[in-house]
Amino acid sequence: MSVGAALALRDSSRFPVAILGDGGYLMGVNALWPAAHYRIPFLIIIANNRSYFNDEVHQERMARERGRPLENKWIGLRMDDPPVDLSAMARAQGLKGEGPVVDLKDLTDVLARAVKTVEGGEPCVVDVLVTKRT
Repeated sequence: MSVGAALALRDSSRFPVAILGDGGYLMGVNALWPAAHYRIPFLIIIANNRSYFNDEVHQERMARERGRPLENKWIGLRMDDPPVDLSAMARAQGLKGEGPVVDLKDLTDVLARAVKTVEGGEPCVVDVLVTKRT
């Protein structure tokens, strides 16, 4: 959807900013290459909790209902051993990729660079680590 919105705004003075979860980003990452190839500007900010966390919540609920161990809810869903380098996936397809941003104090500068990239006509992805909600 980010690429489609960017395509619709391509000849305007505006560009879309999408905030995606890491799981959603990974499920649609193949849409980035055409944006790089055709230089379709947009900014994606990834809220990266290194998990398909919605599914972890579901797995916990199912474990409770079925009397299974809750500590297994993360298996196959967490992406932190090793962590996935989401900005590298963007760079591998020809986009500008920033991050992961670990410290909030760095976010302003990273976003300023990302906006300049997009204003220059290129798509950009910023990976920002966030805390899992409990």
